[in-house]
Amino acid sequence: MWVQEKNIKGFNILEVLVVLVIIGIISAAALPNFNSWKRDREVRSAAVKIKDLITNIVSQVQRGHYAFVQVHVVEEREDEKLVIVSKGIGIDQYTHNMRNVSNWKTDPSVRCQPNPDNGWDDEGGVSNKLEVSKIEFSNIKADFSDSYGTVCFSKDGTWYSSDGQFKNASDEVVSGFRVCEASTALPTCNNADGSPDDTNYENIYEISWSRFGNIIYEKWKSPPEDCTGDDCNGEWILQ
Repeated sequence: MWVQEKNIKGFNILEVLVVLVIIGIISAAALPNFNSWKRDREVRSAAVKIKDLITNIVSQVQRGHYAFVQVHVVEEREDEKLVIVSKGIGIDQYTHNMRNVSNWKTDPSVRCQPNPDNGWDDEGGVSNKLEVSKIEFSNIKADFSDSYGTVCFSKDGTWYSSDGQFKNASDEVVSGFRVCEASTALPTCNNADGSPDDTNYENIYEISWSRFGNIIYEKWKSPPEDCTGDDCNGEWILQ
């Protein structure tokens, strides 16, 4: 018995080409939004990791595991890296420093320098301790270039101090810094007046702290491109 052949019809070349063109148009339209989302996700992830590192080391001094701790931020422009390290010293070394290191009590730069002669009991990336840590980013930069900043905490805030980019001209602590994507052509995460109020500044986060170790991070929201007038300003959004 002969079986009647079914009338099977496939796609012709023209139909396949039309579908591919439509897919290409949709992909091209979606790609800029996807790339922007991806870049923001990378910077947000870095900001969260930095916030968690600072929160963790401050919690160690509050618990009494360390008597004095430090967060050390280094912008290595030549190696295109942003490195953040947490460090801590116990009560014995802390007592020794207070009694024997010249100007330790009076000079914030002495007690919060990144590599003192007496050293740190534990240091992220060097000590095999969960209490300290080290993180590196190759696609993220800070709002200062080719330099470093340190901030130090004690349990009651008495020896809250800083050095490098986190110390201003009055020896006061600069209580935060900004991170943004390293791929941008902008030299830092700030504009000329120190605030990212230009619409070209995207994906900028600020990590800040108090002397007692309260850590927050915020994202910069630029004003709309078509915005005009004195009231048209960007703002920091708490995350």
